[in-house]
Amino acid sequence: MKPPAYAYLAAGSLALASGSGFLASQALGIGKQAPTRTVTINVATGPAGPAGPTGPAGPAGPAGTSAACPAGFDPGELVINHPGGQVTLFTCLKTP
Repeated sequence: MKPPAYAYLAAGSLALASGSGFLASQALGIGKQAPTRTVTINVATGPAGPAGPTGPAGPAGPAGTSAACPAGFDPGELVINHPGGQVTLFTCLKTP
């Protein structure tokens, strides 16, 4: 049994639409923001202190509004070295 002609038309339209969406995202650079610099923080490995009491949970913060850094800041990686390993955060860093 042969599929109807509109099935081929629908499949072709879907392929073209998804291809153009991919090309547009690559051209606009959506989702790709290279860090301009990397800052590394080394945390000292002193003796552990006593555990403090558990505090109450705070309120939820406001929803984010933008992926751009404010004036005076650039996107970059913040690397935190500590005794348990290393953590890398992509964040806005103050321009030196």
